[in-house]
Amino acid sequence: MTTTGIVLCGGRSSRMGRDKPWLPWRGQPVLAHVVDRLAQAVDQVVVVCAPGQSLPPTSARQVEDAEEGLGPLAGLCAGLAASEPGLTFVTAADAPFLTPAFVRSVLAPGGAAAPEAEGRVHPLSAAYPSRGASEARALLDAGRRRPLDLLERLGFERLALSDLPDPASVSGFNTPDEYLAAARVDVPGATAQVEFVDQGTSRPPCPVPIGTLAEILRAAGAGPEFFAGEKLAPPYAARLNEGGPVRDAHVPIGAGEKVTVLKATSPTTLDSANGDGQARGAVPPAPENGQRHD
Repeated sequence: MTTTGIVLCGGRSSRMGRDKPWLPWRGQPVLAHVVDRLAQAVDQVVVVCAPGQSLPPTSARQVEDAEEGLGPLAGLCAGLAASEPGLTFVTAADAPFLTPAFVRSVLAPGGAAAPEAEGRVHPLSAAYPSRGASEARALLDAGRRRPLDLLERLGFERLALSDLPDPASVSGFNTPDEYLAAARVDVPGATAQVEFVDQGTSRPPCPVPIGTLAEILRAAGAGPEFFAGEKLAPPYAARLNEGGPVRDAHVPIGAGEKVTVLKATSPTTLDSANGDGQARGAVPPAPENGQRHD
């Protein structure tokens, strides 16, 4: 029997403030980490994303869930439809503690099965037969959107989470605090980098403990003038890694990531930062004796 791992990535990540699949985890985006773990336990892996969603490169096959706004059951339906006949294990992109042993144990009964703890079923750490695609479609057409509805329709087996290996496999993170707490425990002392650009020159990137955008900028020496409530204050702008601008002060910055800050003079100023060196900006004073401002 062919086994498939399905990773659901189409959520809006509204509480996190940035796309969760890109969050750093053990030296790579968490999506790549989850795909690697799944690939050790199944024959193939399918990643389900929203239309036009940008994802980190992985070894998995990628399919789109074209039904926006219908929740994880729609993504699960798309993943099941794209799977080879057999049995699937479904998880989300933000499952950093997932292990192959856990996946194998959930698949072991050979049919629909899901972990349960204290009366709570975990339908996004569960096994579904691929034939369940038609059942998922029928539920969606009837206005029902819960993966648990599909498990019940398939007559699933409840597995005591405490009896499964590595029960933390069901854990994920939905908020910056949850992600940063997990990342700090996983790699104590993990750091990111902050670089302030000033009139085409820049101070060497400053290593700081991982944290929210506000936390790492303050640790690198940014003063109160850099912030306006929960946002980075104009005209200051920040760029995360090689991506676009970020202003939300609560966005989490993970291990190995780099934030470049400059004083934007036009909408295109930020795009030229780290590029042609022509961006104008303002650099806060360096921390005394080379120490970070806490």
